[in-house]
Amino acid sequence: MKNIFIILAAILITSCGEQAEKTEKKQAVKFADADISSNDIVHLTDFDDNYTNLDQILAENKGKVVYLDIWASWCGPCKAMMPYSEKLQEKYKGKDVTFIFISTDQDPGKWERAAKQFNLTENSFLARNYPKAKLFQDNNVSSIPRYMLFDKNGRMVDDNARRPAEKDLETTIDGFLAI
Repeated sequence: MKNIFIILAAILITSCGEQAEKTEKKQAVKFADADISSNDIVHLTDFDDNYTNLDQILAENKGKVVYLDIWASWCGPCKAMMPYSEKLQEKYKGKDVTFIFISTDQDPGKWERAAKQFNLTENSFLARNYPKAKLFQDNNVSSIPRYMLFDKNGRMVDDNARRPAEKDLETTIDGFLAI
């Protein structure tokens, strides 16, 4: 009986240690320290000027449908879509859908104020190489708002997805969730 208790305790300790490793945050890299020499990827920063890129975000969201919203603080049509986007996020809360907001603002302060105004505190980033990044060039992202949809494997399936106000978008998202 004592041996069983020792084995169970060892299993619990080991599994707790593994869980702690999984939940540890990766070491943040500041934008100033990041290698941004290539425009093959979209270079992004968060509110704390921590660096990431779109490829990393898609990899972190593997297994989820990703709806990408490209916008800016000065863009009237972008701001008009935000209430619809909020409703859409609420509808898909707890489902395998992630909403990513990438601002093309040149002024980080304006982006941050607008993002907070629209409650875009999660998954909100500033594109640091717009419009030079390959994604923007290859998909002719010269006007905003612009929406893109990625499947559960991180592959772009629609480079000009429906706007959040359009009901067809929900049908499309539901279809990719079913796959």
